Amino acid sequence: MSGADERRLWLAAVAAVTALTLLRLYVVFATDLNLGPDEAQYWSWSTEPAFGYFSKPPMIAWIIAGMTSVCGDGEGCIRAASPLLYAVSALLIFEAGRLLYGARVALWSCLAFATLPGVSFSSALMTTDVPLLAFWSAALLALAAMLRRAPAESRLIALALGLAVGLAMLSKYAGGYFLLGLALAALIDRRVRAHVLGLNGVLILAGALAMIAPNIVWNLENGFATVSHTAYNAGLKGDLFHPARLAEFAGAQFGVFGPVLMGVIVAGLALGLRSGAWPRATSDDAVLLAISAPVLLVGLSIAFLSKANANWAAPAYAGLALVATRWLVANANRKWLAGSFAVALVAAAALTAAALSPRFVEAIGQTNAFKLLRGWNTQGPAIALAAREGGFEAVLAEDREDMASLLYYTRRSGVPILMWTPDPTHPNDHYQMTKPYAGTPDRVLFITRREESNDVTGRFAAARETEIVSVTIGKDRQRTFRLIDLSGFQID
Repeated sequence: MSGADERRLWLAAVAAVTALTLLRLYVVFATDLNLGPDEAQYWSWSTEPAFGYFSKPPMIAWIIAGMTSVCGDGEGCIRAASPLLYAVSALLIFEAGRLLYGARVALWSCLAFATLPGVSFSSALMTTDVPLLAFWSAALLALAAMLRRAPAESRLIALALGLAVGLAMLSKYAGGYFLLGLALAALIDRRVRAHVLGLNGVLILAGALAMIAPNIVWNLENGFATVSHTAYNAGLKGDLFHPARLAEFAGAQFGVFGPVLMGVIVAGLALGLRSGAWPRATSDDAVLLAISAPVLLVGLSIAFLSKANANWAAPAYAGLALVATRWLVANANRKWLAGSFAVALVAAAALTAAALSPRFVEAIGQTNAFKLLRGWNTQGPAIALAAREGGFEAVLAEDREDMASLLYYTRRSGVPILMWTPDPTHPNDHYQMTKPYAGTPDRVLFITRREESNDVTGRFAAARETEIVSVTIGKDRQRTFRLIDLSGFQID
């Protein structure tokens, strides 16, 4: 393929990704959906810059801080980085695909990734998967470039690969799976082995360590809070055999990645075991599959032993989008490729309609699916008003998600919000660690969803319920808080 043809295909990718990104930016600014509790928590972190936080490494807070500094702290500004970073990821995948397979496969891979159902859903929210996938895609590009050079000619590329992996780990610790995938790839591919077993391997590890080192220091200073929380999330305790949850996680991947592309990967792995059979996998395919394998295998294992969220396998889909698309393009499976895009675009249209139209959500019977994203813009200010009018010195929350949403939706009220912390020596979340209630101020407005909360109110000399603040958040579903006047905290 000539240089002119490659440039034409690159410009086509840029044009398509730009158009898609502009549409997604319109959605994040036009939607009336509130921030989810996790998004609100990440925003609150962004107001307190650090090298780590209780449950996640710091990248997402840094990105939100950067966006709000130039755009403001509205929901759209907080979420705007998501479609922008996905655009970067898609174009990085184009470049990786061009180096590995040529510009034609690169274009379709770029578009396949950009329109994945999981990406369409995630692009309307600000989550840790967004920067993770951007830096993972950068690492894939560096790997592709490294494979096209001799070890002695790719020192800087190896260092760049390590830096990208480290930045991925600063986004989410799952970025470290890339190193496991690299080790697996070295077992099956002599080119990878030549790089990682020499100086380039040292440079990759050095780059990753340089990036993650500040977070390691933060964890050392804070009792390995994030590491402990990550291990707790795995939930490896009690009954360790859950075949139904394994099936649920595996099935969810067909929704996240798309049924056609996931079907292609599964069929390709099964049929490719026969020599010369479709999809006629190459050594580059094998490397990308190896890079993706640890993420999927760990997710499947945790799902079987405990429970895993569908998005835990998300990083795998950067490389798998390249492999699945190459198999379809190289084997002229045009109908299946068209079918993949048709499914992806229908899913994207439905998600866009859901974000923009509450009536559409009601029509498809999914109002309860959006319950976490509704009602806080009225309920938060109502609680802040009750605190001000009642002369309370602070609001006392008992739930991490409630507190995060309150912090955001009362951010201009000036009302302090503190966290009920049963055991200050062993905090269970970021707010118990950073904003614990320790007996002062004396009089606080306690908010609770529970009918009985004597474990909290019983620790005060005086407790009196003042009012109830309730809001509709879904079909036949309310979010109701009891507001309780507490004073005279008694230390055990």
